[in-house]
Amino acid sequence: MTPSAIRVAVAGARGKMGTTAIAALEAASDLSYVGGLVRTDPNAERSEFSDVDELLASARPEVLVDFTHFPDSKKIALACIASGVRPVIGTSGYVAEDVDDLRAACERETIGCVFVPNFGIGAVLMMKYAADAARHYDAVEIIEMHEAGKKDAPSGTSTATARRLAAARSAAPGRSFQRAPTSLMKMEGARGAELEGVGIHSLRLPGVVTHQEVLFGGDGETLRIVHDSTSRSSFMPGMFLAIRAARDLTKFVDWLESLL
Repeated sequence: MTPSAIRVAVAGARGKMGTTAIAALEAASDLSYVGGLVRTDPNAERSEFSDVDELLASARPEVLVDFTHFPDSKKIALACIASGVRPVIGTSGYVAEDVDDLRAACERETIGCVFVPNFGIGAVLMMKYAADAARHYDAVEIIEMHEAGKKDAPSGTSTATARRLAAARSAAPGRSFQRAPTSLMKMEGARGAELEGVGIHSLRLPGVVTHQEVLFGGDGETLRIVHDSTSRSSFMPGMFLAIRAARDLTKFVDWLESLL
């Protein structure tokens, strides 16, 4: 660790992502793990806190990485912004209005925030390539898989992907995705969810980390763009990228692509 190392706290310090992140931070020479936020029974020897304000005052982080659940995540992020700490948010469950609230808080305090529901750099590229393809196809479906314990569905990555695909498709006037109609629905939910003409199917299975597949259908062909994370360590390069950018940010950043 260097004297100029970025001081980083982790919210959700005992979760699967939190413990992976802490181990990675402790091994990085230019980052310094200074404390974690937990729900109950904080261990002082592990620099744990159960109150976000106490964590911010005592550990004095410059950046806080959040791996909690919504709506707690939003409360933590707003507390950070008000205290001059840059949040890096790795939590899904936010809707557009919540993201707007964070953006407004950053503008009000002239402080940065990085909103990253998926730290996988491959996931960012998957979305970029899918958006490029969206201009050329009339139909698309998304299949996303996460571990059985994930609390929300569909995932933040899949909904963000669907919105981006729809925006790319509608760039030309009068163009939008069309889902094939089903005249006989034998079981409710068989076609999954739909967002702006994009079908989304959420699978929850033990043994899965993350998987997302974007399937385009055209005349006589299909195009599949797939991203898999088989280990949570795959998220650490993206997390590091967000942390290192966050310390000097004075604005809200939505997703990693603009930081690549």
